[in-house]
Amino acid sequence: MKVGQLIKKPPLTISPSTTLLEAADFLTKHAVGALVVVDPREPDKPLAVLSERDLVRAISMRMPLSTPVEAFMSTTVVSIAADNSIERAAELMWKNNIRHLVVMEGGKMVGVISIRDVINPEVLQQICRASHHPTASN
Repeated sequence: MKVGQLIKKPPLTISPSTTLLEAADFLTKHAVGALVVVDPREPDKPLAVLSERDLVRAISMRMPLSTPVEAFMSTTVVSIAADNSIERAAELMWKNNIRHLVVMEGGKMVGVISIRDVINPEVLQQICRASHHPTASN
């Protein structure tokens, strides 16, 4: 199974000037755990990711909710190609201690997958079935 098969909808994006409160509202409204920060002039190129963890950190530091997200966004964007395996996605998440990956195809952002997508029971069953198929050389 490939990463691109897990994408359910286009990525949810915000600009660096979006406030913490606006970002929190957007996360809640769409029931997601992360938003991709983009320059509105280049909406297919991720600049950063703003996660629930980033918002919690900002709140714990008593930052005004009017603060732009650029002050707290994670500028290291970990991405994966749409044609990579789900196993590779899980490995990247584990190694980077993250819950979301930006999915790229042809140099453009096409989606975001979360750890919930990767550990979905149906996905795990397909991975297990694929890893237990006997090879032709047996």
